[in-house]
Amino acid sequence: MRQRGTFTYPRTFRAFIRLVKQIMEEAVTRKFVHEDSSHIISFCAAVEACVLYGLKRRAAGFLRSNKIAALFMKVAKSFPLAEELCRKVQDLEQLLENKRNQMQGVQESVRKAQKLPNLSPQAIKHLWIRTALIEKVLDKIVLYLVENCNKYYEKEALLMDPVDGPILASLLVGPCALEYTKMKTADHFWTDPSADELVQRHRIHSSHCRQDSPTKRPALCIQKRHSSGSMDDRPSMSARDYVESLHQNSRATLLFGKNNVMVQPRDDMEAIPGYLSLHQSADTMTLKWTPNQLMNGSVGDLDYEKSVYWDYAMTIRLEEIVYLHCHQQVDSGGTVVLVSQDGIQRPPLRFPRGGHLLQFLSCLENGLLPHGQLDPPLWSQRGKGKVFPKLRKRSPQGSSESASDKEEDEATDYVFRIIYPGSQCEFVAQELIDPQGGGLPSMWQPSTRKSSCSSCSQSGSSDGGPSNGCNHERAPLKMLCDNMKYQIVSRAFYGCKS
Repeated sequence: MRQRGTFTYPRTFRAFIRLVKQIMEEAVTRKFVHEDSSHIISFCAAVEACVLYGLKRRAAGFLRSNKIAALFMKVAKSFPLAEELCRKVQDLEQLLENKRNQMQGVQESVRKAQKLPNLSPQAIKHLWIRTALIEKVLDKIVLYLVENCNKYYEKEALLMDPVDGPILASLLVGPCALEYTKMKTADHFWTDPSADELVQRHRIHSSHCRQDSPTKRPALCIQKRHSSGSMDDRPSMSARDYVESLHQNSRATLLFGKNNVMVQPRDDMEAIPGYLSLHQSADTMTLKWTPNQLMNGSVGDLDYEKSVYWDYAMTIRLEEIVYLHCHQQVDSGGTVVLVSQDGIQRPPLRFPRGGHLLQFLSCLENGLLPHGQLDPPLWSQRGKGKVFPKLRKRSPQGSSESASDKEEDEATDYVFRIIYPGSQCEFVAQELIDPQGGGLPSMWQPSTRKSSCSSCSQSGSSDGGPSNGCNHERAPLKMLCDNMKYQIVSRAFYGCKS
């Protein structure tokens, strides 16, 4: 028991809060919550104990053994939702009684009994609370009890408290909004561990098997409709399954997730908020941005699959990205511009306030390890963790700035390069630093890909000299780089500031 003022509350209230959190975590980490889950059984028992605590004897019934049933029946006299619930539970109890007595002589009873789900003894014990939860009316009934607590409860009751009573009703909204399944699976009798443990298990498993077998191909298939592949990637699978795949699942590890990241899909429209997520599978890392309208399903069930917002969703493979331009603003949380190997910039990602830009870069850097890294890397500071590198802005030669001025004039805009030190054919962009040098990289290709021309690679290896790429591929790519020289240099090093 715990004390608040003159009221005394059971420990069940704290257990109820913990169980609500566990059920919501289970709903996120798994695609379903089973009706016979251990969390659901414990949750129903905790809710029943909280609702019955401090109940008036007249409201509970003097001779009734099932007090929760007596309470709901009294509420049903003045609350239509409770009346409908009582009718459903009474029909269910009648079917259970008929099945128990094996009344096979009545054809109608047998027909209904065959439709009856197999309920466990724990589920039958808390049948009223469980049915109200599945029918999504438990939160509304408890809220009605809180609003009319003087009629049903004593002064020391939990629902009489002006703080904990509304909290109890509000916390029931989440579990009542979930969908519960009756599907029998091999693991429906036990509950998943926490999300952190699931992430650790997935990383341990993926470290031993880096190659996906043909039977383990991801179910998400992206149809690329334009060459840029940034704004028009659309899932060919179910739209709702695609949204579920953005959370933690068995196919990919969720490294980072942040809502309300602003993106301007087109020049003729304003920026819209969306959910930004960074996923890592066995052989690739993917950055996804999905508008909030698709995440919360506010576009309607009929228009959900054909919503125009699917054209704004982005799916970006990190192996195609070379540079990340980070611009820190005082009035916002910062902006990231992704530059691909052909110099094309993706729409800026504008983070909200709160250090989410630095957190995103930290998760990205950890995901690149051990094969890749950011250049320059993030610094580690004692007591703060990852911080931006302390790089000073370039000053003109001969400038007479003092040392103190240089200390204060730290860079607020950064250009990070994604490099793979162990790769054989790494993308070399150092020549872009000096625009007057006249030299541009001879090859623009992902660092993880090898040359497709076997004859040139064999001749290069036989000569013993370093092979910097195939001559057949170098000529058109060099011509492309010459034509786009100034545009690429501007994009790669000066960024896009709107």
